[in-house]
Amino acid sequence: MRPAPIRPHAGRPPTSLVCVLLCEDQEVFRIGMREVLEAQPDMAVVAETTHLPEALEAADGCRTQVVVVRQGLVAGAALPLLRTLCRRDTAVLVLAEPGTESEPEVVEILQAGVRGYLPRRSDAQRLVDGVRALARHEAALDPAATDQLVQYLTDPQARPAPAVRPLDRLTERQREVAELVAQGLSNEEIASRLFLSLATVKSHLTASMRRLDVRTRTQLAILVNRDSSPAA
Repeated sequence: MRPAPIRPHAGRPPTSLVCVLLCEDQEVFRIGMREVLEAQPDMAVVAETTHLPEALEAADGCRTQVVVVRQGLVAGAALPLLRTLCRRDTAVLVLAEPGTESEPEVVEILQAGVRGYLPRRSDAQRLVDGVRALARHEAALDPAATDQLVQYLTDPQARPAPAVRPLDRLTERQREVAELVAQGLSNEEIASRLFLSLATVKSHLTASMRRLDVRTRTQLAILVNRDSSPAA
């Protein structure tokens, strides 16, 4: 199904109004939020979209101060777009559905630059107060989510263990040999560089390839370079 087109609202609102963009793919919720926000004397809904890429585009064309978006539309692959939106002079209010408030995901959302995080089923006044707070460059965070974040950030047992990088499986010497292989050195050159015998280098190399489950020097070099890159 093709995403619904961007729906800009006619006319430019007075500069005294808080200009809001709604990013919500469920029409009933979108209409309800529009009616609540448009009923406020200091707010105007300037555009409506159903996906984050459209919101990013619409925010460029509208004088948007606050974007209200469902959490399911900003998670996973959409996080880079969320970061881009937050780097602009636009505040983002993420609305969380029941069961989606996992601490790691909330941390990722807040680290992207989001200053507003409330339950999607918040009452109307809470939504209005959150939008106003963000327009004043303040935060609008749900107390329950804040408590979860504090526990997550202060209790190591509440956080998942970090993923083990492939090179962490190697001993220090095995890693040195593997890194020199990735630099294109031969066994003889590695032996000379590390002051080891050729037999010892071959032994470390064999052990490294076995632990990393690779069969050739080329595969080993690719794995080492990928594991050592900043994005790894």
